[in-house]
Amino acid sequence: MNWEKFISGRFYYSSNKQGRYLGLLSMIGMGIGSFAMIISISVMNGFEAMVHGKLKGIEGDISILGTPQEKILYKVDGITDIMPFMERKGIVEVNDVRRVASIKAIDETKMDGFYNLNYTGETPRIGQVAIGQDLSNRLGTGVGDNLFLYSPIDQTVGLALPHKKKLEISGIFSTRLLDYDENLVFISLKDGQSIFKRKYKLDGYDLRTSKISTEFVKRDLIRKLGIEYSIYSWEEKNQSLVSAMKMERLGTFVVLSLIFLVAAFNLASNLTLISIQKMKEVGVIRAMGAPVSSIYKMIILLGYKRAGTGLLVGFFSGIFLVIMQNQLKLIPLPSSIYFVDSLPMLLYTSDILIILIISLLFILIASIVSGRKLASTQINESLQWVK
Repeated sequence: MNWEKFISGRFYYSSNKQGRYLGLLSMIGMGIGSFAMIISISVMNGFEAMVHGKLKGIEGDISILGTPQEKILYKVDGITDIMPFMERKGIVEVNDVRRVASIKAIDETKMDGFYNLNYTGETPRIGQVAIGQDLSNRLGTGVGDNLFLYSPIDQTVGLALPHKKKLEISGIFSTRLLDYDENLVFISLKDGQSIFKRKYKLDGYDLRTSKISTEFVKRDLIRKLGIEYSIYSWEEKNQSLVSAMKMERLGTFVVLSLIFLVAAFNLASNLTLISIQKMKEVGVIRAMGAPVSSIYKMIILLGYKRAGTGLLVGFFSGIFLVIMQNQLKLIPLPSSIYFVDSLPMLLYTSDILIILIISLLFILIASIVSGRKLASTQINESLQWVK
């Protein structure tokens, strides 16, 4: 039997009422900290994954500005689908109500399988348009109504008015993400060529990739196409949002780590009290030849036994709740406000490891700090110690 572990256990069970109360508080603190961090990070991961999925659903995984040959693109490993597009800022007009929007002309035959949009109605065909829910509300229109699209920059004759294209609203999509529902409309490539008089070719391609890393596919594209074309991943096109969400996760880790810090102070107080109570016993152990490292080891084992129980209970309770939420949807959300009907939760292995490392590190530091007095006290002082 490991004698340090045995004596640490004896110290654990023989502490007085105050020591037991402080130990209980440190257990609860570590448990609450690990539980709160697991739940908070899983919720942030869940929403982040949904937002990322919606961004990729609207724009594709990779966008290329320029018109390389499609057969070259299909030869790149990981590319599964290609969507040609033309895009220009233009005006949407209904009954003298005008709104500026980004008009995106795409291959309408591929739209159903390429973009992941929540539709009311149908995807647009030639002579039709799909608009966002917010834009529809502002214009007071619905499926089956008509509107005019035109691009002021594409007027062709002197100071003449730009050509207006009358289109029928075939569908209304809802992303509930940023301002896409208010500032984006989809039309067919043929209608785009009719509106964009000054455009003589495609603006580029949106690409869908398989499970291969987007960055890997992007690097392969750069090698094959060279620097002639601008290539952007969905993350680069939404850099500000992605960076903000990463900073939010980092801030959550830092703030919730303060719970561990408070619990670590409580643990250090508890271990210091036990050290004072057991000073004479430690002096006897030292007189019998125990090295200072063994004293530290006993205190560290005692610290992990005090706080580790609460840590593991909170940790596994949090994981259990995440699993139950994903299976049974225990925590609903109002779908009229959010774009989901239940609280999304998602845990990554890296997050679990980070939470474990942070919590165990706080326990280790608290144990070492509280054991310094006990380990540095001379043997003769320890033997003469009076409680």
